Amino acid sequence: MRDETGIEGRRPGYRVVIITLDSHAAGPARKAQEALLGDYPGLDIQIFAAAEWGETPGAFEAAEEAVLQGDIIIANLLFLEEHVARILPALRARRDACDAMIGVVADAEVVKLTRMGTLDMQAPPSTMGKLMKRLRGSSKPSTESGAKKMAMLRRLPKILKFIPGKAQDLRAWFMVMQYWLGGSDDNVRAMIQFLLGRYADSADRKSTRLNPVTL
Repeated sequence: MRDETGIEGRRPGYRVVIITLDSHAAGPARKAQEALLGDYPGLDIQIFAAAEWGETPGAFEAAEEAVLQGDIIIANLLFLEEHVARILPALRARRDACDAMIGVVADAEVVKLTRMGTLDMQAPPSTMGKLMKRLRGSSKPSTESGAKKMAMLRRLPKILKFIPGKAQDLRAWFMVMQYWLGGSDDNVRAMIQFLLGRYADSADRKSTRLNPVTL
């Protein structure tokens, strides 16, 4: 946790910021914060819905400010050009200063900003590039079903587990995707706990127990 103090002598919390399309994950994130406070005192999890930026005054500005102060930033389900174009400058400005930035299930410009440990998607290794290309798919007709692609997605973290070095951060990226796609309260909590345990350089940590993905 940082040394500086906040309002009324309170230290500002370790900030996990999630930028996504809508607010459906707000409930699970709130429960995750409550469950993890014992292990991470002062943990602050914030979710911002891009769908609200054009309807609610101040909604975008709040998201932008949170990104610029975030310690771990997750951006997903951002595909609309108007949403991507608005938040990209803040994401780019914060990318090198935060502990980790993860773009998953989002526009390519958002995914490219991913930086997790040794994984930098602005300079992807050839192996990762091939995996990403296969997951993105092609505009041409394909006989490969969505079910087959999902099966591959679920197998990849198990395969990468046995490859040392940089592959472990790539595995972490795929696990974050799995946690998010799982969608349950337990998965959102486990995703945040996993990222804190692996990338939170400045958070107070009492334990880093890791729960499996439940899909």
